[in-house]
Amino acid sequence: MNEENKGGSGSGAGGAAGAAADGVKNKTVKMSMDEALATVERDKVAIAEKDTMIAEMTEQLKVANEFISGARKAPKINWLLANTNFKMDDIAPKSEEELDSMISTVQQAKLPHVNSVRFGVQAADVSDREKGLTVGDKSWVTAQKRKAALGVG
Repeated sequence: MNEENKGGSGSGAGGAAGAAADGVKNKTVKMSMDEALATVERDKVAIAEKDTMIAEMTEQLKVANEFISGARKAPKINWLLANTNFKMDDIAPKSEEELDSMISTVQQAKLPHVNSVRFGVQAADVSDREKGLTVGDKSWVTAQKRKAALGVG
């Protein structure tokens, strides 16, 4: 009958043994709770460190992407500056897609022909027409007229 009471029927001496057993379980539970809370705090610190690392790496990735984008845009911007009248301030903030679109538009534009009258107008001295000289004529007579018009010997 003594063994039955140790089973924890809740009465007599068996009940006292059950209470002592419950006390040990509570200490174990308390130790487990402390360990769990310590683990949670340790995990919070680890997560905070990883969040900081992710933020730093994200910033580095952003800088690297800007560098790569700049390296891709540079030849396009240089081409546009050389072949158009755009200013650097106008085209620098454009995206790569916009630059590609601008380049394709400029490449599709029809350039003047070499034998076109308007092709050489910017380089020719327009005042020659006013002086009665023909544009592009390199004859001796035209050269003499130019000398006379300029007052050279």
